[in-house]
Amino acid sequence: MTYEVELAAFATAAREDIGRLLVDASRAVTDDALARIDPEGTSGVRAAHVPVIAALDAGGSRVADLAPRIGHTRQAVAALVRDLEVAGIVEVRPDPRDGRASLVGLTAAGAEFCARATETMRAREHEWRAAWGGPAVDALREGLTRLAGGTE
Repeated sequence: MTYEVELAAFATAAREDIGRLLVDASRAVTDDALARIDPEGTSGVRAAHVPVIAALDAGGSRVADLAPRIGHTRQAVAALVRDLEVAGIVEVRPDPRDGRASLVGLTAAGAEFCARATETMRAREHEWRAAWGGPAVDALREGLTRLAGGTE
């Protein structure tokens, strides 16, 4: 059997699924933000790096602590951290509390990237509010927060 009917129904449902639309929207929003922040693409920051940067503590974070925060394995986070270190966005230094561990922290270039990203996110929301209206953006935020398991 080829199960053509079931496959076709699943393909249609998958294309129309809210979860799939959220993934596609997230990718589009992140790609747009990165293009605005770094139009030449020279920062070395890719979409996969953004959760790592966002999860960093001000004084530095261990890879073992970052991994569960962003839902990745230690190995995956370590690879992303290496990329960011090569790009000059983060630095890896010894943890003064534990000589066996390392801390990942922002560099000056990383802080500059974060400042541009914050400005970009705020400007983009302002654009959405102008185009869609404040209530629509507020409703979108509330709905996404609820879907993500937030308290709203």
